[in-house]
Amino acid sequence: MIATMEVTNLCKQLISFAVQRCRLSGDPCRLSVIIRKIAHSDSLLTQISISDTGAGSCLKEFEDLRFGYNVFAEWGLGNPELSHYKLNLKESASNRRINKLPSTPKTNAMFSGTEVSMSSCANMEVLLADMASFFGKMLLLKIYNIAIELVAECCDQYGIQHENVVLATELTLPSSDSSNIQQLASGFEDYVCKHRNGLSEKCKSCFSSRDNLKVGNGQACGQKHGIDALAVEVVIIISNNEFLGPPNPLCLKAFEPTTEVLYCRDFSLCSVHQSVVKAFRSVKWNSYGLTPRIIADEESSLFLEWENFPPNTHIDIAVHCYAKQVTVPPVRQRNQLETKIMKEAISLALDDLKKRYTGALLSDHALKIHSHAPDLARSIAGLIMSSDDPNFRGECFGLLGMQMGNTDGESIENCIKDKIISAIDMNDRKPPNLRCRAAAPFLFEDDYQQEPEYMLDEYDEGEEDNCTLMDL
Repeated sequence: MIATMEVTNLCKQLISFAVQRCRLSGDPCRLSVIIRKIAHSDSLLTQISISDTGAGSCLKEFEDLRFGYNVFAEWGLGNPELSHYKLNLKESASNRRINKLPSTPKTNAMFSGTEVSMSSCANMEVLLADMASFFGKMLLLKIYNIAIELVAECCDQYGIQHENVVLATELTLPSSDSSNIQQLASGFEDYVCKHRNGLSEKCKSCFSSRDNLKVGNGQACGQKHGIDALAVEVVIIISNNEFLGPPNPLCLKAFEPTTEVLYCRDFSLCSVHQSVVKAFRSVKWNSYGLTPRIIADEESSLFLEWENFPPNTHIDIAVHCYAKQVTVPPVRQRNQLETKIMKEAISLALDDLKKRYTGALLSDHALKIHSHAPDLARSIAGLIMSSDDPNFRGECFGLLGMQMGNTDGESIENCIKDKIISAIDMNDRKPPNLRCRAAAPFLFEDDYQQEPEYMLDEYDEGEEDNCTLMDL
């Protein structure tokens, strides 16, 4: 099993390099992974081939690989011969030998691309399942100009070769009205609707439509030497489902109060780094009414377990971090810069959710004030209904947008409560540095009221806690 895990991790790195080469070419490309069983002496080996039609490889890609295997690589750079190399990854990077093998001439053909192959004793079925899961998650990126296929080959007892196409995607061409983050959001919605790829098709029981999905996006860029060097895109989806009948176990599991963060780097699924964990721990979750009980990385994955989470609700988070300048192998970013930019992108995605959906992700402070709204509404409604002044009552009804007559106290109370809650929600959606200092929204408005202008000054975040219901 350890050998299979090592091969899986090596394949993921080689696939990431292949994606970068395809992006670097700027043309439509194909990325193919073929896993086959081959006879070797008295045993069977698993052979893995990763090929692409991208910009061509370079030896620098293999300098930092730290896996104990021999790798055979061949590539062409638009010239009339195909280069072959053998790399011994069992040696340290400083002593690694890269042996050049005889090249293969091509007749009247020009080719640009790379194929890397290796053999291992890893279990083919386990490796194939790992690769299928890996690509299934990676597809949420909906990468432009790259068609991907995963193929399994094996011989039956009669020695006849059989091929099974496990995964095949169509080429997605770039369009002027679609950005990387829009592609990520669209792919992530598909991923969630399939119960995080637990099903081959969308779960119609939970996601008959996407109306029960709340989607927020955030993106931020970091600069190095005055040039955009790093981009971070974050998509957060809150899904809610009220089961009409007995749910199946898979649906129940999909709404557990635990979030696995999908982390992609340079258009490929990747293991989380400590910079990612630090970014998530530095977000002020209580500003959005969320309380993570645990933020921990397990087996190179990041999990958040929430406290006091509503039933049948789930939060999904996808993070994509990539260098603005395409390089092979990808340039390593400074962890401190990545943490800062990622925290900003996460906060922007949460702010986007609050802005798009009324009442979503209210802060702890706003939720506390919400709890006082019914009592305050009841008191105001009581004052109106107990007044003997018909003019006063008429004015109140007019400001509430209600007609005097058969209106009962409960209707007035509910109307006032809704206006109080609406004002609280509106104030909570403002950026933290504008709350309370800006003019609070009026609960009751008429045509003669004009909102005064206030000068906005900087203030400490602690002042937000000093806001009271009277400010509303």
